[in-house]
Amino acid sequence: MKDVKPYPVDPSYSDPPVIETDYSTWGIVKAVQYGIIKRVIELVEPPDSQLVGYDVNQLDDEDVSLLHWAAINNRLAIAHYLLSKGAIIDRPGGHLAATPLHWAIRQSHLSMVHFLMQRGADPMFMDNTGLGCFHVAIQMGNIPIIVYLLSHGVNVDTRDGNGLTPLMIACMHVRSVDIFRLLISYGANLRLTDSHGNTVAHYSVQFANFQAVVQLDKGDIDWNALNDESKTPYEVRVVPWLTDRVKQMATVQSMMNSSHRFSRLGLSMLHYSPVWRQRITIMLPPLILITCGLLINWDIPSTLYHLNFINQSSKISSWIIYSTKFLLLILLSFIARFIIDRFSDHKSQAVMLFSLATSTTLLLTITYLFHITLHTPNYWILHFWFLFFITMLWTTFILCCTKNPGYVDDVIKKECQQETIAQLLDEVLTHTNNLTLANNNNNNQEESSSSSSSSSILSINPLQRFCTTCFIRKPLRSKHCSTCDRCVARFDHHCPWIYNCVGMMNHFYFIIYLLSTSVSCNLFMLGSIVYWQNEFSCLSNTSLTSEKTDLLTTIWSYLLCNPWITFCFINGAFYSFWTTLLFCSQFYQMVWLNATTNERINMDRYVEFNTNNNNNNNNTTTTTTSTTTTTNNNSSNSSISSIKYNRPYDHGIWRNLLDLIGLPGFIMNSNKPVDWRQIHQMEQLNIQSSIYHNHHHSDNNDVDKKLLDWSI
Repeated sequence: MKDVKPYPVDPSYSDPPVIETDYSTWGIVKAVQYGIIKRVIELVEPPDSQLVGYDVNQLDDEDVSLLHWAAINNRLAIAHYLLSKGAIIDRPGGHLAATPLHWAIRQSHLSMVHFLMQRGADPMFMDNTGLGCFHVAIQMGNIPIIVYLLSHGVNVDTRDGNGLTPLMIACMHVRSVDIFRLLISYGANLRLTDSHGNTVAHYSVQFANFQAVVQLDKGDIDWNALNDESKTPYEVRVVPWLTDRVKQMATVQSMMNSSHRFSRLGLSMLHYSPVWRQRITIMLPPLILITCGLLINWDIPSTLYHLNFINQSSKISSWIIYSTKFLLLILLSFIARFIIDRFSDHKSQAVMLFSLATSTTLLLTITYLFHITLHTPNYWILHFWFLFFITMLWTTFILCCTKNPGYVDDVIKKECQQETIAQLLDEVLTHTNNLTLANNNNNNQEESSSSSSSSSILSINPLQRFCTTCFIRKPLRSKHCSTCDRCVARFDHHCPWIYNCVGMMNHFYFIIYLLSTSVSCNLFMLGSIVYWQNEFSCLSNTSLTSEKTDLLTTIWSYLLCNPWITFCFINGAFYSFWTTLLFCSQFYQMVWLNATTNERINMDRYVEFNTNNNNNNNNTTTTTTSTTTTTNNNSSNSSISSIKYNRPYDHGIWRNLLDLIGLPGFIMNSNKPVDWRQIHQMEQLNIQSSIYHNHHHSDNNDVDKKLLDWSI
């Protein structure tokens, strides 16, 4: 019996045969766009001596040269060949009269930018709109190319043909904070003006760029600068959600620069002062804690009796007392919320949490040492262990707050940063470009296919491990903390409770702080229970003298006999709960996995953790006048759920613990502890990552190792 084919017709399930394309009829422009280098050579140097070769400097119908098409499509081998045949590297072309370097920058081809710059391309050449290469990179928001041009001598304040600085152009076109951080940290002058007297402050408001306003406020910006029309930045345009903010910053700035001191300000102006905002947010948590405790412990009948409002024999119902305290606590919460909304900002909020942790710990310590111990003198063993752990708590707390968490820039000389970055970029990009050219020399049929082994390498951004604020090459496991505004080695997280980052140099103290806090809070709760069982006021409660007293009645009587101890007990229980959970999480991450909190959250962004490196980036996009190739993402979507992660820093429990403590032994045959501020390559740890061996050819291994320390 014959097999019945599916209706109407089912094509073969096997892979379709590969049909070789006939390139012999292609024009030279199309051949350059698609990287058919053999066809380009045939047209430039025809095998028939009677035929005239194509002039490499000839412009097509769109006034575009061949080098432009090679640059915009990142065809390194063809660009190399065209230059060897006399192509003009700075030939203007297109309706913008831009150079091939402009085109490469617009498509974010860093390897092509490096290739052209090495061969003499002028980054200061301007197109017919007055934009130089650096200004185009700013417009496109391409940080790697911006860093590359800056490290190769381009002035950060170079003006375009219209007299605009890069920062002004960024305010007009860019909404990424990284661009502003990079330019400001590199030393851009914020006081320069255009032909109409407008500063970058005017441009940030004119184009409603909130990110620019926030970043400029951190620098040396003048919010009260006047342009030629005598207008300040907040007067050039009315943007309700932005103009008021800038006007407030201008008011604060003018007061700080004048002789009028904030200490003499009225209450209505205090929230403009950064100093007073910080003072109030620091004082608010302890005041709220003390007020809450006093309200809960307030003996209302005694107070009314001493004020002669009631007689000594008068009694007030308990529900009236509790209702009064509850209403007063609600009133206190509204007052606190008003103060927080009035004086709190992104900086003072972290200070408030730090003040809350400090004041709560101090409240529990004083209560135990000066109240519970005096009423339970026979429990000296309990008091000894509480004193031991509370001393450990305060010691580690002070160390966590004051100790350097491992700032990376402490071991890097500022004057060497630019030269080091330029050298590293040249080394990596030159090595990668040479590999691409060598591959195409071995097989000059088709550039896109011959370079497939290195296409994934070219797609790796060599500046992804670069800090645009500190302008330094970031080591492995480091991250820039937006709160501290510095790069921290082996960064875990920024903890507002200690008002500091948790990094390489204070991570061990932080874990001990969590452990001592958890144990101290549990000992405080145990001491409170002992206090309730031995305090006469609790024992004299009539409800406890009854033989039928149940457990709930006993607990309720204990809680009511001394509301202050009850208030502290609740705080201790809350702190014990979250510090215990955080300690277990931190200890498991650092000892069992040797992975920081930042690494576990962003594990898919770090190449050394990714063992399922997909080849989706191998697909290239060809830019032409009418055709753009697209890729199918179905395979990438289906593989997301199957991603598995490696643990490259896990050397076993014992060696992980040594690394956490800061003792030698994490690296084999090394008598020094690991300084994560200077670890830029996996080879420095003697770790062999299988990611590159699994997904690249063996002849590219040395290039992969070179690029590993740059990739996230």
